Amino acid sequence: MPGVKYPESVLQGRRGTQAQSGQPHSEAPRWGISTHDAAQMLGVSVRSARTMLNRQKAKYRLVARSGRCACMYWDRRVVERMLARRMPLVRKVPDKLCSAKEACCILLVGRSSLSRYVTSRLLTEHKVRLVTERGVRLYSYFLRAEVRKLAARRNAARVKAEAARRERLMQVWNEQQTQADNS
Repeated sequence: MPGVKYPESVLQGRRGTQAQSGQPHSEAPRWGISTHDAAQMLGVSVRSARTMLNRQKAKYRLVARSGRCACMYWDRRVVERMLARRMPLVRKVPDKLCSAKEACCILLVGRSSLSRYVTSRLLTEHKVRLVTERGVRLYSYFLRAEVRKLAARRNAARVKAEAARRERLMQVWNEQQTQADNS
């Protein structure tokens, strides 16, 4: 259309295709790994693997296969890096960790305060991949010792503030008593 300016990505064709023709490549790259193989390595479905790799902005190449649809080959290094950062599967949570619900009970706060402590780095959140009856789930846990230490600090600050408040009230009461005695 005259007068319409298309983005460079549209003018060059789809991402992962040959730059000149815009068609899929004819052979798989040496640096690549198919989506199916990446999904098997990561232990997820093909769709989840593609979503995860797209989030990582991984480089990929479309390769045409005879009689079938094109296959995506992803950068192997990105898949290996994702695999290295992944937490191992556990069937039972270690005793040194406590759930978010337990942490809230220990600290006597709500979930929003707990997340505020995490963002302000007063607590560190540990993600655990837990095998449950419904499949593998990712849960947040906290070090029990760290939660108790923060609770003790908060309690000490609360006690100190309460003592200061009582001291101020006693000063005001003493001043009122001296004024009453003088009059």
